[in-house]
Amino acid sequence: MILEFLNKELLKVQKPARYIGYEFNSILKERDGKLRIALAFPDVYEVGMSHYGLELLYHYINSFDDYYAERVFLPWVDMIELMEKKGIPLFTLETKTPIFEMDVLGISISYELSFTNILKLLELSKINIDVDKRKDNEPIVIAGGPVVFNIEPLYRAFDVVYLGDGEENLKKILEILNFTKGEKRIKRLEELSKVGGIYIPLFYKQSGRKVVPVKNVPKRIKKNVLEDLDDSFVPVNQIIPNVQSIHDRAVLEISRGCTRGCRFCHAGYIYRPVRERTARKVVENAKKILNKTGYEEISLLSLSAMDHSTLNKIVDMLLPYVNEKKISLSIPSTRVDAFNVELLTKIASVRKRGITLAPEAGSQKMRDKINKNIALDEILRSALEAKKAGWNKIKLYFMVGFPGETEEDVREIGELLKEIKSFKFKLVTASINLLVPKPHTAFQFAEVREPEYMEYVYNVLKPYRKYAKIDVNDGKQSFIEAILSRGDRRLYDVVKKKYVKSYYDEWSEHFNFEDWIISFNEENVNLGDYKGPYTVKDNFPWDHIESGVTKYFLWKEYEKFLSGEKTDDCRNICSYCGVCQILKVENKLKI
Repeated sequence: MILEFLNKELLKVQKPARYIGYEFNSILKERDGKLRIALAFPDVYEVGMSHYGLELLYHYINSFDDYYAERVFLPWVDMIELMEKKGIPLFTLETKTPIFEMDVLGISISYELSFTNILKLLELSKINIDVDKRKDNEPIVIAGGPVVFNIEPLYRAFDVVYLGDGEENLKKILEILNFTKGEKRIKRLEELSKVGGIYIPLFYKQSGRKVVPVKNVPKRIKKNVLEDLDDSFVPVNQIIPNVQSIHDRAVLEISRGCTRGCRFCHAGYIYRPVRERTARKVVENAKKILNKTGYEEISLLSLSAMDHSTLNKIVDMLLPYVNEKKISLSIPSTRVDAFNVELLTKIASVRKRGITLAPEAGSQKMRDKINKNIALDEILRSALEAKKAGWNKIKLYFMVGFPGETEEDVREIGELLKEIKSFKFKLVTASINLLVPKPHTAFQFAEVREPEYMEYVYNVLKPYRKYAKIDVNDGKQSFIEAILSRGDRRLYDVVKKKYVKSYYDEWSEHFNFEDWIISFNEENVNLGDYKGPYTVKDNFPWDHIESGVTKYFLWKEYEKFLSGEKTDDCRNICSYCGVCQILKVENKLKI
């Protein structure tokens, strides 16, 4: 039925190559006798194929003979309409198998605005959206990714929530699911709940804003932590997409975690501690990936790549190879203060592209408060040296809406852009976004600003548009993201109401703020309950999820924000955040 549908109807939709599969380096296995896993990214193909975590898990699972991982993405709206019209269920790319026939559906969640997409994906898959209504023969639905550190607004959609690094306990999960195939669903979930880093939402209830057990399960669930990245699995045979992906290049993870302690950064806290790959392993794997894929660009992936202890050595070892092969080497997530001019010049000798820096705040006072720990002269020196090294385009990222932020703090964004423009860049671009106070960060206690605040920011920065192209986000998507990120179980029915009205909320052309407000009102949910501010005494719906960073530490960091006190990089001085002590791990630097 599915193959017939594709043969007859596929040319009626945009980019039909999104749905055909059979890409170079994709994996086809015999299906019989294997536990079959559909790995889903709840967004369009081009976005999902750029997600390194999905690529890693796909090849990792398929490295075992007993398991077969296939991929699925949310079709674009035209394909969804056609599938619904023709009665076609969502299917895997590799074997065109309906998702409801798979044993497991694993969904990677990177952003809260994909919540509506997830429910739409389940609906298209013909899987019951509510976990307590699923039959024993329906796939076990597992959530993973950074957002699951507060999954409560979507708690009823998932049988299992996997916390932390997938390489640590995923194989054990699959072994249990394989061994218990055919048994009652509740029995299988009980077995899975015994594994470390596994949260079964069905076995907990919400009391007030707190989530507590109703079965014999842990009161707090510690995340899974991979202790050493150096010998961990690397996806070498990376799949070449049929449609150009958002990040169309080879990717190699050189480190995981960050020690900087920026107080707004969700990833910086939940991925602690830092684990680096050695220069030898990085170069060895980079060459393998480039040889297996034919890509003309490779990106060294990290939360803060310039902080890698041996990055200069890595670049020195890679440059002869990439120069000979005419391959571009890119280092994203460039920190302003870690900007190495010599390194920049070396990379620029291969291929010059626009450079991106993230000062985050315009004023020195606010940069200190958010613990960005970079001075104005460092920002300006980095920009100037980038220009000298051959870059003609520069983009800068800023956030606004911090507690206590003044008009002068906002105006200094414009003053910084004015000064950078004086370095004779052809194009200076600035992206201004509303702060999203995330759980498991120091700003989990902060109040989120209303979207109208961005109109004020726009007017403050209006005189500086002659110096830079300034994109001031309207704040509506950020506001909804903030509400969802700190939401509890009461929001599940709101999301359920909303996805029927509209989805693809992370795409500006499909995001509908009014639909969200209507959905909140229909469920009699008061937005004010989720805007903050909060104190350390307030219960959070994610308090039972243990990232390793303690609530008390985050409160002290928020107090430091309010007083303007900085915290040192924990590579230098231990800040006793709790990760190393609670999870029995430590930073693994490959000096």
